[in-house]
Amino acid sequence: MSYLFLSLLLLLAVFASSPKVKGKIGEGKVRYFLGKLDPERYVVVHDLLLHARDGRTTQIDHVVIGEAGIFVIETKNYRGWIFGSEHNNKWTQVLNRRKSFFQNPLHQNYGHIKAIEQIIGSSSIQPAYYSIIAFDPKATIKKMEVTSPHAIVTYSNQVVKEIERQEGGNLTAFQIKGITQLLQKRNIVEKGAGKEHIKRVRSDQQEKKMKVKAGICPKCGNPLVTRIRKDGKGSFKGCSSFPQCRFIA
Repeated sequence: MSYLFLSLLLLLAVFASSPKVKGKIGEGKVRYFLGKLDPERYVVVHDLLLHARDGRTTQIDHVVIGEAGIFVIETKNYRGWIFGSEHNNKWTQVLNRRKSFFQNPLHQNYGHIKAIEQIIGSSSIQPAYYSIIAFDPKATIKKMEVTSPHAIVTYSNQVVKEIERQEGGNLTAFQIKGITQLLQKRNIVEKGAGKEHIKRVRSDQQEKKMKVKAGICPKCGNPLVTRIRKDGKGSFKGCSSFPQCRFIA
């Protein structure tokens, strides 16, 4: 009996540690906190799948529309220390003294915002856009260099506070409703569309890895070169066309 119980615990631990499950857990936490927003002032839309400018699709975790503008939220259910800058292609996670890198989520969210702009850009509505990156409170945002007033890096339990403190917008209740209807109308809900999006993302990631392995910048196509870190501790691969291209492998 105890063996069966331990086996079940092990299976649950493996299941909960998968990136897909961890991502859904993080999204669920943010969804819970966004539920605390005043429904008379804000509209919240979850899990949007939209067409991007390049003909592909882009998946957005959460969108909040309010008088101040449109808040596009990307969740990151990470642990450990987080280091980053709005201008760097890669951010750093340090967990158990091990360093790993991940794509700058602000750059990722930029594509999400462009997809939304494409949908409502032809209308008379010109809202302000806010890019919010929400980390799990189990992580520690150790050092973050963000100067843009419309880029916010915070914790999931602080997202509502960050949204509510934004002022100066001029969207009316009628416009908020109109934007919501536009997004819901353009949301791709066909069966299998989500799986196809994930398949394409994985294919793009594999292609990117192959280009990096071949010494080619996947962002602009120029050669990658070895550079020494500012602190002199180690090296990294970066694009030879820096500062025009800031890709870091």
